[in-house]
Amino acid sequence: MKSKKKQILIGVSSLFIIILGIGLYLWFNKDNDTQVYENNREQVKEQISGFNGISMMYETGPDTGEYSESKSSLWPESGYIFNDNLSGCENGGELSWNDELGAVTLHSNKSDSCYVYFDMYIIPVINSVITSNIETDSITLTVNVTNGNNPVTTYYYSNNNGSSYVSSNSNTYTFSGLDMGTVYNFSVYVEDSEGYASEAYTLSETTDDIVLLADWVISQYGGVQGNNGIYYHTSSLANSAADNSYRYSGANPNNYVCFGSDATSCPSDSLYRIIGVFGNEVKLIKWDYANSDLLGTGGAYSSGTYSASSYGNYNGAHSTVNRYYWNIGTGGGFPPIASTIWSESILNTMHLNGTYLNNIGSTWQNKIATHSWKVGGASWDNMYNGTPRTAYNYEVGANSSTTTYSAKIGLMYVSDYGFAAIPDYWTSTLVDHYSNNASTFSNNNWMYMGMREWTISRIESYGQTAFAVYDAGYISFNDVYDSMSESAVRPSFYLESSVIYVSGTGTQSDPFRIQ
Repeated sequence: MKSKKKQILIGVSSLFIIILGIGLYLWFNKDNDTQVYENNREQVKEQISGFNGISMMYETGPDTGEYSESKSSLWPESGYIFNDNLSGCENGGELSWNDELGAVTLHSNKSDSCYVYFDMYIIPVINSVITSNIETDSITLTVNVTNGNNPVTTYYYSNNNGSSYVSSNSNTYTFSGLDMGTVYNFSVYVEDSEGYASEAYTLSETTDDIVLLADWVISQYGGVQGNNGIYYHTSSLANSAADNSYRYSGANPNNYVCFGSDATSCPSDSLYRIIGVFGNEVKLIKWDYANSDLLGTGGAYSSGTYSASSYGNYNGAHSTVNRYYWNIGTGGGFPPIASTIWSESILNTMHLNGTYLNNIGSTWQNKIATHSWKVGGASWDNMYNGTPRTAYNYEVGANSSTTTYSAKIGLMYVSDYGFAAIPDYWTSTLVDHYSNNASTFSNNNWMYMGMREWTISRIESYGQTAFAVYDAGYISFNDVYDSMSESAVRPSFYLESSVIYVSGTGTQSDPFRIQ
């Protein structure tokens, strides 16, 4: 740190160079023998108390320009600065201020009489430095300072105990890119408009060692669209949801989470994947289909199954997959009349928010947020023949119904599935282009699992139907209660915003672990 604080010189007669100042070193060269004294301030005072040939001149008042000679052999402790214009020697000796050494230097090769002038000057004082916004990778410093003779113009900040500084004209500075849970030794000093510096103010602070899962996901995005498969859906991202969500897209991003087990090796039935971050909640979907061991039987359960060997695109772990109706019929006729209102869906009330929720246990239930799901559905044209953005607007966005259902567990939205593909497919309809290019689409959509499965979205004014993802990868519809329409189920839900990230890289073999 360079400083123009009070500076002082004491000298002797003979061949010498003397350096005294904040560094507190005295070099004395005589008869070609060099002695080095490394003393503290009081010892230096004692060493120089008997030296002759130096007159120390003190300004009598602030900015008076009048000086009186000090009778003391000691330099002033505070409130004075070295005046290099008036200070000098009668017989050629040179007085100067050495920025590098932080000291006043006298160069002389003969007996000399020197005069050292000190001006009254109040330097700025740092009263406090407050830390705030302490994150896992950043800390903000705010400096409270009292001005001296002149206002403070520059602030200097260090996070390595003064080894290096960054300058700013603001009394607030944020250090970013820090290591999680690490102690940092900060040093701060200020300079006034004349370049005079305060004493350094030092403090230590530790970065946060707790990170929320939502913040962890956002940190993996890192401000670059597509980084780690994450896209930030702002209004400027073409064809996006424009809802400021962070969504995973692409063939196989590292978005696996172990939910429902603390086992060292996460069981396949406890593997989930992150759809994205919505507000401060992370939305998950089960990686593989939920079978009857989790969803139960009876109700909307169908005795029919999907044989894994019959679906070459299936990439899950089951040998067979159980199938469920979206709802069951309660009236006469064939098929019996079944409601397409989600709050009346037996799959919803009995299996998802009943048996499944009970099976995962209270510890894990408490990590799931009770969410207000948009369940009004949309028309056939707006969903089936629309882009992911169109589907989003009619499912949960600006054009959506006000119909909601508050619960912990739901299913994917059609738009969730559409946006899980790479952005190249966000301009295409959810059926026409996808059905004609099913293999390339499904190969670039991590949410595709290879079998027909339900979404939460119903079709308005079109009989007893709801939207489903077909085994070829495109969106179509199913009758909610028909012997030919039973489909697989993957529970989806939003985590509480307080859920903490613990470890993991997000791969299937090393999923994110949460607390």
